Amino acid sequence: MMSMLTTSVWRAGQKALTSAGLALRSPSACQQWDPSLAMHANWHKYQAASHSLEVSSQHRFVSEQRELRADDVPYVQSQQAPTAVPTLHFDDAQRAFSTHSSAALARALAVYSICSIQPFVKNADVIIRRSSAVFGSTLVHAVVKQTFFRHFCAGEDVQEVQPTVLRLRLSGVGGIMNLAKESDKPDSAGGQAVDWREDAAAEARCESDLGTFLDAIRAAATAEGQGFAAIKVTALGQPQLLEQVARCQLAMRRLFRHFHPSPTGIVTRATFDQVYQELFDDGTPEHLQQLFSSIQTRPQGGETAASGEGADWLTWSRHLTLQRFSHLAAHSRNAAGEYCQAALSPRELELLRDMMRRMRALGESAAWLGVRILIDGEHSYFQPAIDFLAVELQRQFNRQAPVVYNTYQCYLKDSHARLEVDVERARQEGWRLGAKLVRGAYMVLELGWAERQGVPSPIHDRLQDTHTNYDRCVEMMLDQVAEGGAEVMVATHNQASIQAAVAGMAARGVGPPPSCGVFFCQLLGMADHLTFTLGLNGYRANKLVTYGHIKDVLPWLIRRAQENSDVLGGVGHETALIRGELWRRAKAPFSQSSASR
Repeated sequence: MMSMLTTSVWRAGQKALTSAGLALRSPSACQQWDPSLAMHANWHKYQAASHSLEVSSQHRFVSEQRELRADDVPYVQSQQAPTAVPTLHFDDAQRAFSTHSSAALARALAVYSICSIQPFVKNADVIIRRSSAVFGSTLVHAVVKQTFFRHFCAGEDVQEVQPTVLRLRLSGVGGIMNLAKESDKPDSAGGQAVDWREDAAAEARCESDLGTFLDAIRAAATAEGQGFAAIKVTALGQPQLLEQVARCQLAMRRLFRHFHPSPTGIVTRATFDQVYQELFDDGTPEHLQQLFSSIQTRPQGGETAASGEGADWLTWSRHLTLQRFSHLAAHSRNAAGEYCQAALSPRELELLRDMMRRMRALGESAAWLGVRILIDGEHSYFQPAIDFLAVELQRQFNRQAPVVYNTYQCYLKDSHARLEVDVERARQEGWRLGAKLVRGAYMVLELGWAERQGVPSPIHDRLQDTHTNYDRCVEMMLDQVAEGGAEVMVATHNQASIQAAVAGMAARGVGPPPSCGVFFCQLLGMADHLTFTLGLNGYRANKLVTYGHIKDVLPWLIRRAQENSDVLGGVGHETALIRGELWRRAKAPFSQSSASR
């Protein structure tokens, strides 16, 4: 598929680039391309021709997808001997920042300096709100747009993003389309004028956001078979619905523990009959036989759990659907119990079907256009619902190759166990796991939520525990990539974790890059010395290219600033590299003058 897709883009853009005075290499030459050659003096000519290339290649690309998707061959890692660990020079600032203007580096230095001021970062939302009240939101938004927005974001819509994506490609770096659109549940203290289940305006916004995400997928389709688009589930369904689905998922897990105390245990028929009749009032022999037979059957027609003697959690969770759980709850002997409270009502099930329709539309578009979609991790109280929806899409679209990735936030204490379950689930059910591994993006919100609820924090108590857990999850996914079929996005700004992942790839013979199922990702505007060094050495490096209207992006920007200060431990090393590069550039004219004399 890659060779056909590269040929398509090459032919479509040849005329546009030739007219600008550039020669486009043939597809066979592109496969041997050294990314370091991309930073050349023809950048300005390329930029002038880029719009024509974008339009022509997009039309031809879409027209050929019917043929391409039929011939798409999933990546399977061939077994290779361990290789030597490559030496990556992450401190080579001149090379890493070679496509950055001095003005952009100076702005980055200013933004990082502000992010290091703890009181400002922790109270950023209050400062912006009060400043808007005094000076007006127009002025405040204008200031933010020329500083934080311009540094961390690529524009307000898909069209404004394209120059940034093209600049990244010149350095061997991909761009992940990331619409800054997410929602949280409303503050209960404020009350609601309309029952959220009947909020037609909210559903209309979800439909509108679906169209925006589809635009992002179409834009990502021009990335020659390596395109990604990030998806926010809270933009496709109402947060209250996600919270209820998450509550239902947790109740279903607790129901299994009623039958067996261990999540890895096997429920026997005798135990099932006994516990079911204690909890529910419809336990006739015929119904029990039918229900137990359904939950113990393997999805691919293999042996049942424990050779037909019981049911484990994976088969249980696959066959006990939300609709079935609502039916069970209706027959609960405790009408006021947690199962009745957690079960979805008919209206909520209808809203969930609408949400799944939107998500399947995204999956179908991504599969059709050869794009991978990354389902973002969000607040922990939504995560069980997001995991459920992600698995439903993976079952449908990841049969041949990973199209849908789920995100695992490794600062969460349960993240490693959840990843283990999904690895086994994919193996049993016969689909390819795609996993994006991050440390986490909601630490401040999560800690505040846990304190208000009076519950233990879902986040690891020590930063080192998060680091250790992250590296364990990467190792687990590298094993799956080496076995064949799985893919992993190592999304981190931590240099030690990246070096460990590169070493893990070499130890398993995964690669050689870029022909493997391992991707790397950092935020646009951060850790450029990591991203560009990886890209220039042939690894599948990416930037999360965020865009959106300033009012939607502001909450995202505030979280970025808080992460830089609280989670990432500051950006001192990158700041030092930027200062060094600016100083080198300032001295360069004088050095040349001295050399000429």
